Amino acid sequence: MKNNIILIFLAVSLGSIGQKVTLNQKSRQMKRSVVKNKKSVNLSSLDTLVSNKKTLITSNKIIDADGNIYNSVIIGVQEWMSENLITTKYADGTPIPNVTDSNQWGNLTTGAWSYYDNNSQNDTTYGKLYNWHAVSDLRNVCPSGWHVPTDSEWTVLNDFLAVNGHKGMEGTTLKSTTGWSRNNGTDDYGWFGLPGGYRNNDGVFYFIANVGSWWSSSEGKANNSWYRLLNYNNDKVYRNSFSMRNGFSVRCLRD
Repeated sequence: MKNNIILIFLAVSLGSIGQKVTLNQKSRQMKRSVVKNKKSVNLSSLDTLVSNKKTLITSNKIIDADGNIYNSVIIGVQEWMSENLITTKYADGTPIPNVTDSNQWGNLTTGAWSYYDNNSQNDTTYGKLYNWHAVSDLRNVCPSGWHVPTDSEWTVLNDFLAVNGHKGMEGTTLKSTTGWSRNNGTDDYGWFGLPGGYRNNDGVFYFIANVGSWWSSSEGKANNSWYRLLNYNNDKVYRNSFSMRNGFSVRCLRD
């Protein structure tokens, strides 16, 4: 499985992997503002802000079971969180185990999370990595009123971007304007897609600053589930299915 993922990464990458980029610790605050005409507009002082692309960005409080607060963005008919999930609990308050050991991670059949490289400093910028067992748990890894998007709901997002002037550039449209090793995105809708890397099903971590991977809640073939990938050296959104034991980022969608 590790080899399959690396092959896909290499297939969509035209050059060597760039040097790892360390983001400023204040990047979480950056996610809570929108840059327009080179001026930063702080959303904490606004109820809503409508951009020139008719994208609604809200500062309504979205709170997970740990008390973390998130912002959201409306793209088409969907409302997405505009940052990666960082909770350590399901919506009912049940703790999700933090599994650091590689062997244990690779044998899990229940929900778990980890920091990239088991380094808590990566949480501020990239959020946590969750296996699919956490994503599919009926206790809901997302805050109440939100859910992990299905494969079809991810397709709705991609299709909206394609028919609204971004066909073939959907990935670049979702990527953040900073934080990628090369080829930052345009982040036209405030989705703020960051390259948080992933944790393989053998517990090894790969490609931070180069790849962002997000789960869907939909199962694929045996022991695999669908997800989406953004790559530092490609403009598209990639759809594929991989092991449920992989650790990917999570974005939540309003019910």
